[in-house]
Amino acid sequence: MLKKIIVLALMVTMLPLAGFGCKGLSAEQQAATQPVTLEYWTVYDDVDALQKEIDNYKATRPYLTVNVRQLSVGEFYNRLLNALAEDKGPDIISVQNKNIGLYRSKLAPMPPVVADTTVITTKNALGGTNSTISMNTLSMPTVADVNKDYVQAVGQDVIYSGKVYGLPLSMDNMALYYNKDLLDKAGIAEAPKTWQDFQADVKKLVKFDKTTGKILQAGVAMGTANNIPGFEDLLYILFRQSGIDFVSRAGAATFNVIPSGGIGANGTPAMQVMNFYTDFADPTRDTYSWNEDQGDALDQFINGSLAFFFGYSYHYATIKARAPQLNFAVLPMLQLNSEQPVNSANYWIQTVTAKSKHQNEAWDLVAYLTHSGATKDYLTQADRPSALRAYVATQINTTELNPFVSQVLVSNSWYRGSDYATTVNALGDMVHQWLLSPPQDMSVLQYDQTVLERTASRFNQTL
Repeated sequence: MLKKIIVLALMVTMLPLAGFGCKGLSAEQQAATQPVTLEYWTVYDDVDALQKEIDNYKATRPYLTVNVRQLSVGEFYNRLLNALAEDKGPDIISVQNKNIGLYRSKLAPMPPVVADTTVITTKNALGGTNSTISMNTLSMPTVADVNKDYVQAVGQDVIYSGKVYGLPLSMDNMALYYNKDLLDKAGIAEAPKTWQDFQADVKKLVKFDKTTGKILQAGVAMGTANNIPGFEDLLYILFRQSGIDFVSRAGAATFNVIPSGGIGANGTPAMQVMNFYTDFADPTRDTYSWNEDQGDALDQFINGSLAFFFGYSYHYATIKARAPQLNFAVLPMLQLNSEQPVNSANYWIQTVTAKSKHQNEAWDLVAYLTHSGATKDYLTQADRPSALRAYVATQINTTELNPFVSQVLVSNSWYRGSDYATTVNALGDMVHQWLLSPPQDMSVLQYDQTVLERTASRFNQTL
């Protein structure tokens, strides 16, 4: 059960009102029920489910108006900068967890308490109405509450210098989607349980044009960056599953560090992970199944020309909507060691802008949406995995959510910098360069280490 956050009722008054106006109200009550409008900008949250919970919240706060606006990822940041510069920015925004560093200077930390006024109106025997006005002080989730109530990734992202900068509606991570019909046609009776099974299955699933060598049916979208959504999370997962620290505790890139034993004949463990990943896009390897000329991986999976796709839970609804007849299923992320599972957290944080003129009301709404019974209602309506530990056990029994919910407790946030887009570009260039031949004056291992060093340097410049 979540901790009850109402700590003090200051005043409860029964008043006969003509509608909801100022008649009979004290000066304090009038001030507390003045009209307030909140602007709420979101990106990937389920707007219909979000709006329903907001409407429930507003039902006892008739003085409040909340305008929800959904923007695309590409336009969000520039729109926000322009709006804030003109002092016309939103009060509440959704920020991707890996971008919290970019936005932090524009955000207000969560206060210890907020003032909350509710108005409950009922009809009386004379045909009029009675309104109960309650003025409360609500205790907001503390750092300890966040670490206790939410899965570990949340605290890694939202707590900074002992302050909480937002809370999530849900949590997401990476899983393996597969086309059941393509596996059946290839004679694969069961979906892979290990990476070794996976490699063997990919070889059976890929199909080439015998004349041109072009890939007609891809076994898996893997080995490139430009056309694979979330490739950077997949890289992180592979490194961590191999026991290699992708980043330090402070967030600095460490995948370039040469182990104490030096660079062996087969390279470093990091090089071996990169080889494993890019082999799926290397025409000289028997696992070759994908390349940089292929279309977007999600699109390829939807049109039935891709057997395996690494995606997030929000992709499920997209696939269902665009290809309702597609016979597919989802597995939890494959693990190298089932005793030490690894996954990457990918989710959105609800937070309040520092320029908001209504921070009190904005934080009250955020807490209601993310840390109350309303959160469970949102998750049920939106079919999203929970970030709150209280709902994990129940959601695991949901077929569609199980592959993701079963991994939320071991999902980590790995980026601590302030320019995630530049970091993703650097990692994308690393993958692309790995597929190229080294210069004539460099050995393969020298070239590979140079690529790792160059990428880590670009990565660390964003911290």
